[in-house]
Amino acid sequence: MAKNDLNYKDVVKDFTDNRTDILSSLSDSEFAQLMHRLEPYNRVPAGDQQRKKLISIASLMKWGETIEEIRPALDGWLMKQKYRRPLMQLTPQELNVMVTIFETKVYPDYLKALNK
Repeated sequence: MAKNDLNYKDVVKDFTDNRTDILSSLSDSEFAQLMHRLEPYNRVPAGDQQRKKLISIASLMKWGETIEEIRPALDGWLMKQKYRRPLMQLTPQELNVMVTIFETKVYPDYLKALNK
């Protein structure tokens, strides 16, 4: 199953106005049109790398075992910071600032506390 509970057969069927749900039945031209139409959905969201970095560091600091556990803890920390917004609402520029703070202050402080 793909995102939004759609599978490729549903997409092909919709694209061909119910003519077929078999991808290999499309002509080369139809296939190219379909790929062009789907292109916006295949892009990595802006700031994705920074979000993954924050989640990774939070995981190293044992803020949770899974992303579902880490995200609320990370959001709680972010809401107390400069921009006062949760992870998914920060712009790439804001995420860069938060990653820098996390890497240069929060994580080193965590490591120092472990060594006490």
